[in-house]
Order: sequence, then C-alpha cells, then structure tokens
Amino acid sequence: MPVLSHTGTADKEQIRAAFLPFARPDYITGMLIGDDLDSLLSAMFLHRHFGWPVKAVYCKYSCIWYNDSPDEFRRQLNSGRLFAVDLDIYHPGVPSLGHHMIAWDGEDELFGHSHSLNPNALRGFTVARDYKRKYPLATIHFLRWLLETTAESAGAGLLTWLADSAFINAQRYRENVEEWVTNYLSFPSFLNTLPALQTLDFERELQETILSPMSANPLCRSSRSTYRSRHLGINGFQCQFENPQVQNREIQSLLHLLSDLSGWLRLPFPQTFEHYMQGRRRELRLTEIRNSGLPLDTWLEQNGVFSYAFTYRDRMNYTVL
Repeated sequence: MPVLSHTGTADKEQIRAAFLPFARPDYITGMLIGDDLDSLLSAMFLHRHFGWPVKAVYCKYSCIWYNDSPDEFRRQLNSGRLFAVDLDIYHPGVPSLGHHMIAWDGEDELFGHSHSLNPNALRGFTVARDYKRKYPLATIHFLRWLLETTAESAGAGLLTWLADSAFINAQRYRENVEEWVTNYLSFPSFLNTLPALQTLDFERELQETILSPMSANPLCRSSRSTYRSRHLGINGFQCQFENPQVQNREIQSLLHLLSDLSGWLRLPFPQTFEHYMQGRRRELRLTEIRNSGLPLDTWLEQNGVFSYAFTYRDRMNYTVL
C-alpha cells in the first residue's frame, strides 16, 4: 500500500511506480475497457497519455468483445499486456484499474488483485469497516489526479463530474466526496469545483454545455432512476451500451462528440468486433459465502471468478468466464 506524502495525500509517484501499466507503459499493447461514459473518458485520457488502443470491451460484466483469434486473445489477456480500464478484474495476469469495493475485511488475501489499482484498496477500506467511506467518484477523477500535469477545458471538467453521476454523489454525500478530494486526491481543479457542484448554476451549465448536445445520441438519455440532481432533477446520461457491434455507429458518434466537448484526442475504437467471450453473471448475498466457511479469496478461486464487486454492504455481483 503506497505511503502518504508529507502533505498527507496519496503519493502519486509511488503509486505510478508500483503499478505495471504506468511503470512500464511500453509493455502494454492495448486496453480492455468497460461499457459506459466513465470507461470511454478514462480510455480517451489514457490514449492521449500513452497511445494505447482499445483492444476489447467488457459489456454488462458478462461479455467480452474482441478481434484477435480466441487463442491469441486469451494469451494476450493472461500475459499482463492488456490493461483493464474502469474494471475490477480478479485475475493475477490482468492489470486493472477500478473503483468499487473489493475487500470484505482486512483478512482477505485477494491474490487475483495482485496487479489491481483501486482507490479503496489504496486506503485499506473494506466493506465491513468502511462502506460509508467508499470511493464516491469516477475512474476518470482518479486518472486526472494521478496523471494530469496541465489544465483541462471546462468541457472536460463537466464531463468528469457527469461520469458515474459524481456531481450528484457530491450533492447527496457531500462530506464523503469532500473528504476524498481534500484529504486524499488533493487536486486544485477538483477542490475549486466542489462548492459549485451544490448550485443551480452548475446544473444549468452542465445541461446546456454537455447534456443538450449529447441528447441527440441514442446512448445518451435520462434514466428511470430516482437518483437525481438537487435542482434540475438531472439523471442518467451514462452512455451505457450492451453490444459494441450492433451499437458501433452510436459509439463512434459519441466518441467524436466527447472529443469535441473535452478537447481531448478522439479515442480510436474498433469499427467491428469479430468474437466475443460469454460469461455468467450472478448476484449473491454475502451470507452465502460466509456460510460456506471459506475465506473470500478461497471462495473466489474455487468458483473461477473473473470479476466482482460489492454493490451493497451485504451483496456482491460476480462473473465467471
């Protein structure tokens, strides 16, 4: 676990040096990314920094789409040369960056996360002890804090706070968001924006500058969720897609728009996907694991779990490929 800097915040240099993709970017041949706005923004940001292409997409935590032959893709996946972005992958050969809760308590060994980077894990946060203190932001926040050296456009800032509805989290869980931004991910851009996130003016700017142009894309829409912003009732616009083959045109159009809005280099995205790897996804209550008498890491290994996350204090989603 990286030590703190003299200011009490996380030590960026030590985190980068300890994580393979950032310590040896030349070793990474491409990215396996998730299926929503945060994943696309994070991949755009990393492509701008390191030039990594998108090689595969993990949709709905159940299906991986790719273009290499099945044997070659599995070889690449197991070699450590594909970086899983905005994903918590439980596989010792897959370096991954995610932000969900992944530890039940401090006794978990979690060997499958030996090459994972996760802000909750960096702080030693577990479901049993720290669920209310879990990371409340998006992967793109963590990446901007960890890698950014120059100022970003206003559009990039608005998109960052839209990702994973982070601005709504800041309204509903203000104390936790401000604790993370102030005490751990200390970053001037985020600190300066915190007060504005509570205002009607911020929501109006987000609506006019970002949501209005995005709304023409079928992937960008409000949802039925009651999780809405304080002033204008904004929700959704997380751009989740289910099939990058069928929805490729919409994804390509969205990436062009995200580049225009953020000022970031457009992310090259495959025009087609020739193969997919179908997994089985399940939700279970933690009592099922605890009743087995097995430690979490043993249970994960025996059940062949490829990815998982604690979505609630007492529940976990997991996928077996």
